Amino acid sequence: MKEIINFQNPNEHKNKKINKKKLIILISIIIVILAIIITSIVYVYNKPFRKFLDRYLFRKNITEEKLISIQLDYDSNVNVIAYNKYICVLAENTLKQYHTSGELVNEIKLEVSNPVYYANDKYLAISEKGSSKIYIILDTKIAWQKELDGNVSKIDINKDGYVAVTLTGTTHKSVIVTYDDKGNELFKTYLASTNALDATVSPDDKYLAFAEINTSGTIIQSTIKIISIEKAKDKEADYIIYKYDAPANSLITNIEYQSKDKLLCFYDDSIHMISNNQDETILDLQEKNLKINAADIKLKGAIYRAIEKQSGLFKADTVVEITNTDNRKKVEYTVEGVAKSVYAYGNIIATNLGQEIEFINTSGWLVKNYTSSQDIQGLVIGNGVAGIVYHDRVELTNL
Repeated sequence: MKEIINFQNPNEHKNKKINKKKLIILISIIIVILAIIITSIVYVYNKPFRKFLDRYLFRKNITEEKLISIQLDYDSNVNVIAYNKYICVLAENTLKQYHTSGELVNEIKLEVSNPVYYANDKYLAISEKGSSKIYIILDTKIAWQKELDGNVSKIDINKDGYVAVTLTGTTHKSVIVTYDDKGNELFKTYLASTNALDATVSPDDKYLAFAEINTSGTIIQSTIKIISIEKAKDKEADYIIYKYDAPANSLITNIEYQSKDKLLCFYDDSIHMISNNQDETILDLQEKNLKINAADIKLKGAIYRAIEKQSGLFKADTVVEITNTDNRKKVEYTVEGVAKSVYAYGNIIATNLGQEIEFINTSGWLVKNYTSSQDIQGLVIGNGVAGIVYHDRVELTNL
């Protein structure tokens, strides 16, 4: 009888074990990925589930007793301002700068009690409304200050520190003065027959855009003009490089550069964008059958409108519709209840429901939910920080 010899590789059994182990690992990875995908889908579309995860897993819910606060003297004239990473309290001609830890960082003496101001990143441009003195604050120091020939009605500063100041009380109806980041006057724009509504310098420091209004005729005529700063400095005749006359009786309330070639214009009935010398309506604020309670253009790469929608017989919610100004894609976030006010800065939109604030980002995701036992008076937002304002204190939080 012949002997049967087994030529099986002794490592074959071992290899089978390894392959089985790899298969188990692969299946486990697939299960985890599917679980993440399913959880993400449910998180996006199932509001109760999303609220549960936000509260207990992501810890996005905060309450007033968990935050550090700054006490306010409500018997005096107090203004709360946010810029850069600071929450500031302006009272008795002193600007006090606080970190969200509650630490008092610095105090700056200013001749200001009723401020007109504009914050942009690390800069704060501020003046007493109707006065002739402006202060430009860079982080914790006064970069420069000036006495002007006229009364300050509006002030704007870009991220590089270039300033546009609108003046009244001169021999002209309005004067716009443009400064560089060192406080050097670049040029003046005189408006003899129109009033300046807003003015701003582009992020690349090359252009001044301003909105003006003419009410001398039978109709209201709003106009946008863009000036080449270099040509205006050199007193060249063709320094106005773009002009757009809005439809009759349309009122421009403010303008904002979102990038060097993208100027947003906020009208009483719509939001326009001027890019490559073309004007385009990108958002309707009087759309039929919509109750629009708020809108803003002071965001990074986005605009929003807040729409009140009925969600029951005696109940309504607030739908925050966010439009990306680059690709026009829209996202929505629904807040349960009617917003009393809405605030926007950077990539944050905050809805105040009275005793609750929902902070969302421009991607339509909840960043933080704040609840209180008292009515909230106001809100200020800076770079990753927020101050929730009451009549006697400011609650501080990071975003």
